[in-house]
Order: sequence, then C-alpha cells, then structure tokens
Amino acid sequence: MLKPEDLNDEQWQAVRDAPHYVILAVSAAGGSVFDEMLERAAGLEGVVSGLESTHPLLQKIAASDQIMKAQQDTRDWIHTLNREHRNATSLQVKALDTLRAACAAIQQAGGADDLTRYGEFVHGIALRVARSAREGDVLGLGGEIVSKSESDFIARVAEIVGIESA
Repeated sequence: MLKPEDLNDEQWQAVRDAPHYVILAVSAAGGSVFDEMLERAAGLEGVVSGLESTHPLLQKIAASDQIMKAQQDTRDWIHTLNREHRNATSLQVKALDTLRAACAAIQQAGGADDLTRYGEFVHGIALRVARSAREGDVLGLGGEIVSKSESDFIARVAEIVGIESA
C-alpha cells in the first residue's frame, strides 16, 4: 500500500489538494451561494471520511493538519487569480489538472489498488458534493439533484480516475 512518505513533496501536495479542488469545482458549477455552502460542507465531510479508510494515503489526506494545508493551498491559488478568472471554468481546469498530477504520482509510486482506492475516494466526494443541494429549486421545491454542468464535470473526474460513469 502506498504511503504519503513514498511520494515527494510535489506529488503529495497534488494528491492531498486534488479532492479540495474537486469540491470547489463541483460547487461552483451552479446554484446559489447557499447551495455552495452546503456542497462545500458535504465535500469536507467526504474528505474527513477518509479517516475511516484502511488505506494510509486516504487516512493522511483526512488528517486535520493536512486538510488545513490543502485549504490554504486552494486559497493561495485562488488569490493569484484576477477576479474575472475566479469562476467555475478556472476552478474546473485547476481541479482536473491537479487530479491528473495526483493520479500520475500514485500510478508512478504505487500500485493499481492505490489508484483505484484514491479514484473512488475523489469520485465519491464529487458525487457527494453534487447531491448535497438541489440546483434551481425555490425554497426546496423543484430543481434537480445534480445539474448538467455538475454531471459533466463529474464525468471528467471519473474518466481521469478510471471509473466508468453511468
């Protein structure tokens, strides 16, 4: 089983940060500010669920100090962008690029099971975020559970991590 110490600092940063960028990218895909708050909270719960994993990589990602570092990395990156570039497209590009780097690092340093477990973890977080708030609803009525833009992004996540999307 791949352990965080088997990765160099740059690889570990990508592996640790990718779930957080995915959370932001899914939550920015549509909905209100309130929806984004619900979705980001659900995403963080998904990251913390890694503590229950038997895989050391997922456990380390879910450690509070690592969550804080990942959140600081995402804030630092966002603050490098001009206001007009702080949008869903930029977040999705960053999330997918970071996820590709993370998967490449895991594939290089670990085994197929490591990549599968990590991919399922990140994909599960993306689904959790998308399903946590209805898009286009009015006071909880109507709308859709997963918007088209969220679904399209999650399909791209699934492709990168090697999961067949339904």
